[in-house]
Amino acid sequence: MKRTVLLVEDSNTIRHILKIYLLKLNLDFLDADRAEQGLKLLGTRPVDLIIADVNMPGGMDGLELVRRVRSNEQSLVRQVPIVLLTGGKAPDLEARGLQAGASEFVRKPVSIDALASVVRRHLPLVEVVEPLVA
Repeated sequence: MKRTVLLVEDSNTIRHILKIYLLKLNLDFLDADRAEQGLKLLGTRPVDLIIADVNMPGGMDGLELVRRVRSNEQSLVRQVPIVLLTGGKAPDLEARGLQAGASEFVRKPVSIDALASVVRRHLPLVEVVEPLVA
């Protein structure tokens, strides 16, 4: 059974790159370009992992998204692991993310191997799909 990852990132390009980085992990993806949209998607389908940018336009950033997920009335939603991504340099940003309830904090730019490792930590049963050899 495929696991579903919700990508909450305002950049279409970065969402596309994240999908390419995680291609071999045989995942399904839901996309949101704003935190508000990500919260709505959480109510439509079970999600196994959320990867969200910290800095997003609109009224809600990634830290507030984490707080709202952690305070959701549904326990299955509250327990979803959340990985925060940021290119921000503030020294206390990671501490604030973890305090809000993030499972892990990753600084951009992130490598394929580093991102895959983070995802495997939070979705330990993810299978790697190897290409067919002719």
